[in-house]
Amino acid sequence: MLVARTEISEGLLRAAVTVMRPLARRLLASGVPFGQLESRLRQLFVEIAEAEFALPDRRQTDSRIALLTGLNRKEVKRLRSTDTATSGPASFSRNLATSLISRWMSDPQTIDRSGRPLPVPYQAARGPSFVKLARRTTADVAPRALLDGLIDAGAAEIRNDKFVVLKTDAYVPKRGEAEKFAILAEDPPELIETILHNVLGQGTDLRLQRKAAYDNLGSDALATVRTQLRREGERFIRRLNGLLARHDRDRNPKAAGGERRYAGLGVYYFEAPAPPPRRPTRPRKPSKPRKKGSKA
Repeated sequence: MLVARTEISEGLLRAAVTVMRPLARRLLASGVPFGQLESRLRQLFVEIAEAEFALPDRRQTDSRIALLTGLNRKEVKRLRSTDTATSGPASFSRNLATSLISRWMSDPQTIDRSGRPLPVPYQAARGPSFVKLARRTTADVAPRALLDGLIDAGAAEIRNDKFVVLKTDAYVPKRGEAEKFAILAEDPPELIETILHNVLGQGTDLRLQRKAAYDNLGSDALATVRTQLRREGERFIRRLNGLLARHDRDRNPKAAGGERRYAGLGVYYFEAPAPPPRRPTRPRKPSKPRKKGSKA
């Protein structure tokens, strides 16, 4: 049992280092020293130990957290008393613009027979309108602010000073570094959690985790490959959006009940130079036995 736990720990450490490699490269390029990352990791370990590893019906103490994290009790006490504003994304913290586009792409009144989004008036007493889509998405942000965000990102435009046209079914912010980094902070943990569930989980309740990749593609074909894979991926996501919308209780009051859950499926494209082929290792020749009395 101890050996198995050690193997799991070593495997997790190796994986964590490998996962961190692209982030470490970017951190160094941005002038972020290791000490700043280490400080954030210390805070993260303490936060998780406090929130998720408390004993039943027992108050989580500095000593208990120090034991779990390997940090000394004085450091744990300091970190627990520090008010940090860098907590991770909350559950269901999906981008509002993305949610609005999803509604637009899944509402039968705002798509044609082939599933393409229809132009809608900004405001209308009857029938669909952008204002109605925005208000169904959130009550905290004004519809005009949402529309300005979509227009700024190139995802929508106003035609004839009346109709709002959805130009793309994906929202990629062009301005605002903070918003882009929020996407970076939300998507990778979801993928990693799925992989960890499949690697460490028990039973047959495995989550979908598949990819198609080849390591000998000619660079002259990559432009075509990118275009074709993007088209196929967007078509796939569009179908998934309709499927998920039918089960989402915000969009379909007749959807199945139960506790609230967050679920979905992601598609991403990756590309990198192929690693150099490994040279076959030559077997070492056995050393000849030395004769008695020979000098070393």
